[in-house]
Amino acid sequence: MDWVAKIFQPQVLALLIPVIAIIAVFGNKALKAHHQHQERMEKIRNGIDPDANTDKE
Repeated sequence: MDWVAKIFQPQVLALLIPVIAIIAVFGNKALKAHHQHQERMEKIRNGIDPDANTDKE
């Protein structure tokens, strides 16, 4: 459990927090892109044109 004490030192946390935040942002963007791709593929499978403009105001 000595490694836990080393991780929670202020010098280490000052580096880990921004790195983890950057990884989380990129991970979130990747998951959103993957979800949008899956929705697009499902529309194509169902015979719907995903590029059709459905906003008719």
